[in-house]
Amino acid sequence: MGINDLVTYLRENFEKKYADDIAKGTYDERDLSRLKEDSIFARTYIRGKDRLDEGVDLVHTSFKFRKEVGVLDLTEYSFEEELWQVGGMFFRNRDLDGKRILWLRVRLHYKNATADRLAKEKKAIIFGLEKAFNEAPLEQIVVMLDMTSCGLVNLDMDFVKYIITIFKFYYPTFLGYMLIYDMPWIFNAAWKVVKAWLSAEAAAKIKFVTKSDVQTYVHSKDLPDYMGGTDIFTYFYQRGMASERLYPVEEDMKKQDKKVTFQEAQEPNGSVDSEGSSASDHNTNSNSDNGLRRRNNSNSPSLNKNNNSNEKTRARMLGFPEPGSFMMSPGDELTFQTSSGGDSYDIITLTNTLTYPVAYKVKTTSPEKFRVRPSSGIIHPRKVDEVYVYLVQEHTTDIGKDKFLIMAMEVKPGSGSDPNQLFKDASKDKIMQHKLLCSEEGQKKELYQSTPTANDALMVKGRSPMSEPMRSLALSYRDEEIDKQVEQLETQTLHMQRQLNLLLAMQILTAVAFILIMLAYSCMGEEFFSRFLTLPFDFCNDPYGRKC
Repeated sequence: MGINDLVTYLRENFEKKYADDIAKGTYDERDLSRLKEDSIFARTYIRGKDRLDEGVDLVHTSFKFRKEVGVLDLTEYSFEEELWQVGGMFFRNRDLDGKRILWLRVRLHYKNATADRLAKEKKAIIFGLEKAFNEAPLEQIVVMLDMTSCGLVNLDMDFVKYIITIFKFYYPTFLGYMLIYDMPWIFNAAWKVVKAWLSAEAAAKIKFVTKSDVQTYVHSKDLPDYMGGTDIFTYFYQRGMASERLYPVEEDMKKQDKKVTFQEAQEPNGSVDSEGSSASDHNTNSNSDNGLRRRNNSNSPSLNKNNNSNEKTRARMLGFPEPGSFMMSPGDELTFQTSSGGDSYDIITLTNTLTYPVAYKVKTTSPEKFRVRPSSGIIHPRKVDEVYVYLVQEHTTDIGKDKFLIMAMEVKPGSGSDPNQLFKDASKDKIMQHKLLCSEEGQKKELYQSTPTANDALMVKGRSPMSEPMRSLALSYRDEEIDKQVEQLETQTLHMQRQLNLLLAMQILTAVAFILIMLAYSCMGEEFFSRFLTLPFDFCNDPYGRKC
């Protein structure tokens, strides 16, 4: 099942399952239209090939939230200027993998603020995320939860829980991971409760760092000085800044120095779909009839369960001189299963988030070994195409030496619809290129492993899963219990802090008294102690200590 098939499944089942909500106007019509027309937008709700039904429910949850909050109507001017001037939230720099970083400075958030202020802070975060999401929906971000100089007045676990909920339900594939920097020890107990609320998958995306190890994720040049970095940055705000693009246009990718000779890739039937739509017709059902085996594409960014930095690159962006991106997945190599008979194949997914059409062409160093369908085409804005690469059974040895070259270029109005002719007429500086390696997979591995869901967690052994209302009720009850535990921990923490403050005050007073006694002794000598010890007797005016 290709990505286009997954998107179709998501759309059809959402419209079928939530037909009543659609009819009642539960969702914003603009979101519904975008789901139908924008395949990239639809893909962001798919967490995995075996989690499509979960994606359908995520669309419902997200769309309902977006309508209630009015996400599509939020602008920079929906908030007071003072909220932006504080600088509690902003995007700046990237991590080592190129992910954009959202900085949240927790010390500028106060739990005892008014309800209206807290609500506006939450909406401001949504506004920033929506802006980043629209600029590059398939580019995951990193959240830097900066807890430098935080105190009890900043300890708001409800706010942290809200941030996690945003990425869990409303932007389900947008978070790469969250860095919690310099968390005070006094917050540890509360975090244990929050961690219990998270799934194993979500908990794995939360990483605690300090000044000593934060550079494992972010380069020093992109960190402020108090984190051990060299980024001299002072936040400031001017009216209109929040409406500007968050990040500059991506630079062109550096080309590899090693020169390789590429030849035209061959198609099984020799035809080319100039509109880049024929790939969806060659789905895995037809392939299975011919004895073909697909190597599960573990590099698809929107379908992969985990996003650990030690995994191989899932996607690459080819730079164009305008906002947006042209992404390809996998980003480093194609993998073919060669352990058993029959032809095997892999899929190259091409995604165009630019505002204009992009022509592409696929070449290989060994055209006699591979068949590509389609080998060239044109992808229109906000569309996705899939290129099937088949490894011929007779040529399954030494494929590690083979390479593929993916070329892409802008299609200007009136330049024609034949991609092959477009590349012949184009100058070299107008063509973006990226190389893919080839490798063989000895045993077929299952990419999409089942991940426990809320439904699984609430199942009783030997019984059917809970119904939707019962599951919602159980989850609601569980959230209430967690909230109570968080409140109890906060109360205990405040009480402990008061005791620590009292103990500190007593220690200071004791130290001051000791210093005064030592100063008096240094000035008066033994006379001071003799006078001090006879004070009770002097008080009664009796040298023998009898009662007055």
